[in-house]
Amino acid sequence: MNTLSSLLDNNQFNLVYNMLSLGIASMLFTTVFLFVARERVAPRYRMAVMVSGTVTAIAAYHYFRMFDSFNHAFAGLEGNNSDAYNVGYRYVDWLLTVPLLLVEIVAVLGLARAIQASLLNRLVPAAAAMILLGYPGDAKLDIFDLAPSIWGALSTIPFLYILYVLFVELGKSLSRQSAPVQKKIKQLRLLLLATWGVYPITFILAMNSTGFNADEVVAREIGYSIADILAKCLFGLIIFSIARIKSAEDDKEFAKSEFRD
Repeated sequence: MNTLSSLLDNNQFNLVYNMLSLGIASMLFTTVFLFVARERVAPRYRMAVMVSGTVTAIAAYHYFRMFDSFNHAFAGLEGNNSDAYNVGYRYVDWLLTVPLLLVEIVAVLGLARAIQASLLNRLVPAAAAMILLGYPGDAKLDIFDLAPSIWGALSTIPFLYILYVLFVELGKSLSRQSAPVQKKIKQLRLLLLATWGVYPITFILAMNSTGFNADEVVAREIGYSIADILAKCLFGLIIFSIARIKSAEDDKEFAKSEFRD
């Protein structure tokens, strides 16, 4: 919990309020779509689609909590704010959803179990470590007397390792995929790189500030929310499209029934 040094004016409040509301709507209705549409892919690939829906469902819940916390902390208040906006909700969300995002991308490829296990045994712990190491620095917690920059550097190590596995190790498996699937997977990796890049940038910008101020809160909440919507909702929809492509490639009857003119 972080007490903010200044209140938001009406424009700032409305910007964050509306962005959090957009986050709720995006996550909620993407979840509904993915669970309803899971029958439109072959059984082998439904798990990837359901994991995508689970990610957005978890995020929708946490956006409700963030929306409520933000509204409670700032709505209609004057003078100094004694309440606090709980930034920890985002990190709890990321701790659950970031590993699952990586599960999605591996599951939808339909790789051999040994290859899947090898990739996930490296990606999932690295994702959890990245989030757990980043939180103390971002929240400016006094743990082990380490500066936020140290926590940021420690969090970067598993982040770079994840990129290595996705771009190098996973790349070795793409040669077995069709050209349309390879194109979609490359889009997914670039989407993760672009959206995840928002988080360290925001972290660095806030690293040297003392306390929290209104402009910082607005910038980080808008930036994080946009990145979340793209990294979860758009990511999940691309996973669904890959599952559809691979279902059609595996089953010609499925292709005829789902993609007829």
